[in-house]
Amino acid sequence: MLAPPQKESRMSSITRRTLLKGAAAMPMALGLSPLARAADLKVRYDIASPDGQAMLAIYADAVYKMQALGPDNPMSWMWQWYTHFVNGTTTKADEITRIFGTDVTPQSSLANETWDTCQSHSGQNSNNFLPWHRLFVFYFERIVRQVGGHPEFTLPYWDYTSTDPAKRGVVPEAFRLPDDPIYGSLYRPDRGTLANSGEPIQKYQAGDPMDITDAMLKTTYSTVDSVQGLCRAIDSGIHGRIHVLVGTKSDMGAVPYACQDPLFWVHHSNIDRMWASWNKNGNKNPTLGTPETAWANQMFVFADANGVRVARKLSFAFSALNLGYSYDAFIPKPTPPPAAPATLAAASATTLLGASTSSRPGKKAEHVARSAAPAALGATAMHVSLQPLAGTPQTAVLGLDPNQPDKCTYLVVKDLHTWSQPEVLYHVYLTPAGGQPRLTRQAYAGNINFFDAEFHDHGHGAMGAAIGENFYSFDVTEILKRIALSGNHNARDALFVTFVPGGKPTPGGKPIVSTIELVRQ
Repeated sequence: MLAPPQKESRMSSITRRTLLKGAAAMPMALGLSPLARAADLKVRYDIASPDGQAMLAIYADAVYKMQALGPDNPMSWMWQWYTHFVNGTTTKADEITRIFGTDVTPQSSLANETWDTCQSHSGQNSNNFLPWHRLFVFYFERIVRQVGGHPEFTLPYWDYTSTDPAKRGVVPEAFRLPDDPIYGSLYRPDRGTLANSGEPIQKYQAGDPMDITDAMLKTTYSTVDSVQGLCRAIDSGIHGRIHVLVGTKSDMGAVPYACQDPLFWVHHSNIDRMWASWNKNGNKNPTLGTPETAWANQMFVFADANGVRVARKLSFAFSALNLGYSYDAFIPKPTPPPAAPATLAAASATTLLGASTSSRPGKKAEHVARSAAPAALGATAMHVSLQPLAGTPQTAVLGLDPNQPDKCTYLVVKDLHTWSQPEVLYHVYLTPAGGQPRLTRQAYAGNINFFDAEFHDHGHGAMGAAIGENFYSFDVTEILKRIALSGNHNARDALFVTFVPGGKPTPGGKPIVSTIELVRQ
C-alpha cells in the first residue's frame, strides 16, 4: 500500500480512542518512561505494552512513507527488503540494472554493497546470523526515526514466547487489520491462515514450537562439534519456526520474501532480545582476536539514516548496550527440564546408564550410528533406520553407553535441502526399531524446518554453495534411557527416526534430509 486507506476500519479490541491518544502522545512516549528517563539509553518495548503500542503507531506510519519512496532511495521499503534478499523471481544484478540502468553511480554502488547480504542463509558462517541481523535492525530503526520524524522511536518486539496464552504465538492484532487507517500498512495477505486470523500459529503442531528452553540454556555462542551453540540454536530453531509458521513461500516463509513483511522486523527485534537476554543471564560472546573468531572481523555495509553509507564489523554488534539500546524486559534463564522419572523398578537401570547430564560441548564427538540413505520427506510420516557404525560396541540401547555416563547422546540432523518451501515444520521422533514406531510424547525429539534450506544465490553463481549449514542437534539421552527402561531388545541393533509433517506440505518442494546420525559428546 502506498497510502493509508481512506475508509474507517471496523472497531477492534485495540480501541480507536486508545490508538489516537497514543499516536498524539508519541513524541512524549519515551519521556514518560522511567527506563528512558534513567539514561540516554533507548528502550525497545513489548508490542502489547502502552509504550509498545505508541511505537507501533509510529512504525505503521513510517511503513506507509517508506513504501512511497522510490526503490533507488536507500530509505525506501524495497531497499530495506533487498538488503536482506532480493525478490526470488529475479537476481541482484538484474534488479540493479532495472532500477539504476547500466551506468555506475553512487546509489547503484551502494545497492551493490548492501543488497543480498543476509547472513547466514546462503552458505555463510552460521555465527554471522545474530550480529548481522542486529546491525540490520539497528540501522532500519534509525531510518524509521528519520522517515517518520520521531527521533524517540524504538522498534517494538513481538513476544511470541510469552507464557500469556493471549500472546504466545499470536500475531499482534495491529498486523491483522487490512482496512485500518493507522495500521493497514502492517497487513500482508500472504501469511498463513492462523497468523492472519489471530489463532496461535503453533495450534496444530506437536510439542511446543514456541519453547526456547534448550536455546536459552546453551553455554556457548558457537556450535562445538555436534552441539549447537546459542546462535545456531536460535537461527535454525525459534527463528526459522516463526518464519515457517507465520508465512508462505511468497511471504515470511521464504528467505527472498521474508523482509517485505513488516512483521519481519518485530520478529527480529525479539530474536535480538533473546541474544541480549542470554548475555544478561551471564553467558559470554566469543572472545575476539583469536583465529576462531576471525569471522567477527568481516565488514558489512548498510544504509544509515538519510541514506548515508556505513560499514561495520560484525564484532561492532556484540553488545546492544554499546549500540545505545536495551529492552523493557528480558527473558530469564529457564529451569532445565526434569530428567526422565525414575521408579523403584527403574532405579538399577538409571544407575547403570548414568544420571542425566548437562551438555559438555568441550568433549570430542563420537559418531556411533547413521542412516544408510537420505530421508526424502513428503506429506506422510517418513521412517529412517539408524544403524551402528563399524567399531561401535553393542550396548543395551544403540547410542547409550553405560561406560561413558558423562556424555550426552545427540540425534544430529543436517544437510537439509529443498527446491521450494514445504511451508510446514517436520516433527522428529526416535523409537526402537522393529514393528510400527509409537510416536508418543516420550519419543519426541524436536522439530526441523526448511526456512534456510532452499537454494538461494547471492549472485556468485555456485548454487551448490548457496545453502546454509542446516544443522540440528537434539539431546536424546533421556529418550534413550526410557527405551532402556522399557527392555526393548530391538534398540540394541537399530533405532527408527521418524519425520512427521505438521500440516499439509506444499507440493513440489521435495525436501530432503541428507545426513541423520547419532553422536555422543
